[in-house]
Amino acid sequence: MKNILIIEDDRKIATALAVRLRSAGYETTTTYDALTGLDAAVKNPPHLVLLDICLPVGNSSTLFERIQTLLPTFTPIIFITAGKQAGFRQKANELGAAGYFEKPYDVEELLAAIQNALNPPDH
Repeated sequence: MKNILIIEDDRKIATALAVRLRSAGYETTTTYDALTGLDAAVKNPPHLVLLDICLPVGNSSTLFERIQTLLPTFTPIIFITAGKQAGFRQKANELGAAGYFEKPYDVEELLAAIQNALNPPDH
């Protein structure tokens, strides 16, 4: 079973995501700040990370880079945000993010993006 790490400071959103992902057949780990998220990723490397852009105790861009540096294999990361930060979608693309979703997002579209990131089509 694929494990998804949710790093989201809004506990209601994090809980709803975890419930939805578990019902779709994924295991989940949830953290609420960048430091705890990085620690969780290193201790139990996930198959994918859902990363909120605005987090306490850290910067999401730096966290993205630290996860990719510290984990043994490339880990797809999908950014989620409630903010409309100018230029962050482009920054996410430049970092190599597997997706970028603004809240409120369509859960089915998010699940499809997760599925695609975990099972990329053969070229």
